[in-house]
Amino acid sequence: MRKENIYNNNLMLTIFAIMFLCIFIISGVKIVCANQSTQYDKSFQSLEIRNGDSLLSIAKEYAISETEYDAYINEVKSINNLKSDTIHAGCYLVIPVYQEKY
Repeated sequence: MRKENIYNNNLMLTIFAIMFLCIFIISGVKIVCANQSTQYDKSFQSLEIRNGDSLLSIAKEYAISETEYDAYINEVKSINNLKSDTIHAGCYLVIPVYQEKY
């Protein structure tokens, strides 16, 4: 009889632990998925550089998302044959502009 009680207690403890872990995982983990079906039209525009502009500030305005800033900056540098991140007010850059397709 005593072994049966210990077995039942261990079984209940195991079930409780599994339920706790499931609740913890479900409530504590947020799954973030990019909408892979989103498509963008890409066009180009000429942009006059103003005082205080940087490639990062331009990326913040025109890139698709924050995670794309580095890729956007590299694309702008490639399009404009820039060897560094230095840009000058009064000059022009050709920049890609992305618009979501509907």
